[in-house]
Amino acid sequence: MQISSKLFNQQQVNQFSEINSELQSLQGKISSGKNILVASDDPVGSVELSGMKVVKEQIDQYIKNVNTSDSRMKNIDVNLENLTSLMVRANELMIQASSDVLGASDREAIAIEMDQLKEQAFGLANQQDASGVFLFSGYKSKTQPFVKDISGKINYKGDRGVTSLAVSESMVVETNLDGGSLFQNIKVGNNKPISMFTLFENMSNSIRTAAQAVYALEAPTSAEIEITNNNYGNWSFDITGNEGTASISSELIGDDPIDIITKINAADIGITASFSENEGKIKLISNQEGLIKIENLEIEGIENAEKSPTSFITLNAIDSTGSTIGRSQTLYDTNQLTSSQLNNISETQVHIANFRGKVGARLNLLERQKETLNERDIAIQKDMSKIGDADLAKLVTEMQTMMTSLQASQQAFVKISNLNLFEFIR
Repeated sequence: MQISSKLFNQQQVNQFSEINSELQSLQGKISSGKNILVASDDPVGSVELSGMKVVKEQIDQYIKNVNTSDSRMKNIDVNLENLTSLMVRANELMIQASSDVLGASDREAIAIEMDQLKEQAFGLANQQDASGVFLFSGYKSKTQPFVKDISGKINYKGDRGVTSLAVSESMVVETNLDGGSLFQNIKVGNNKPISMFTLFENMSNSIRTAAQAVYALEAPTSAEIEITNNNYGNWSFDITGNEGTASISSELIGDDPIDIITKINAADIGITASFSENEGKIKLISNQEGLIKIENLEIEGIENAEKSPTSFITLNAIDSTGSTIGRSQTLYDTNQLTSSQLNNISETQVHIANFRGKVGARLNLLERQKETLNERDIAIQKDMSKIGDADLAKLVTEMQTMMTSLQASQQAFVKISNLNLFEFIR
């Protein structure tokens, strides 16, 4: 079969074009460092690599979620730590305010600092993260969770929702705390749950009224007590005489003390109660020289320390002639006492510690998950590298061989092209 010069030349040009195309492909792999530029380079490997890329993207998102969750929980933990510090300082102030040596001005100074602690707690409750998201507003992440109304009362405007992020195919981590439960639902004593801000208000009110009241009413042998009642309902207190202590409970709808007189006499504790010559007052007489003591007053309807208490018991010690001995003593509801506030602080510290325990557990979980995801990320990158990354040494050698072959082919083509009759005759 004869091959014309034209056909021969066309075949050589096509071969040179194919070699150049292969060289370009090698050059692309070398410059990109990738072994698969198009699916035709390795159909099976291309499918595997595509699946691995999907997994890698998922892992990257999980790592991003872990970092976001970790950052938010650390912000919350710092806030809880600051709240704990506020409670420590509040405890110190309440202990100072409980001292009998302080005057009204000293207690007022302490109460003013307590008011500032409340404002600091208010600021912590409205903290935001770096992206401007409120930490304690639930799903309403752009809404300020705690707002003061016209009277100064602090109300919760969040929705109590708890946000979460996926940190693996089967694991979801909560990324905030229920601000309502943390700040508005503190269980102290046997009372209804109160807010942290009410707690600070109670402490301020308790400090300001501490100079006006005592922890217990006391008289040596005889006394006269008066009940000031602006909270109709059940009143209860403990009374101690020479022969023991009794708990008195009475439903009071006014200032008439007849029911209390009856119950004190029935208690058989060595104290006789009767109507005083002074209208509306009760006279207490011990059957022998000793101590009369009234304490632990609880008035129905009073659940917080009041700014100006309106219901209380006043006692005056009297001698055998009925003359007053010493100064008057006033006993308020137990919620008004600084000692009760100290107990409330202790329970609030436990309340905060419980939330901080939750945060700590989540942070530990996130740290472990971060390590797991990083290990998975390294493993998937290795697998992707085996399939998709180019062997540069091999590719460079292959390209050099191909270039040498191309050069030899071109030189041979030139020589062969010159072998024709006209060139022979010349």
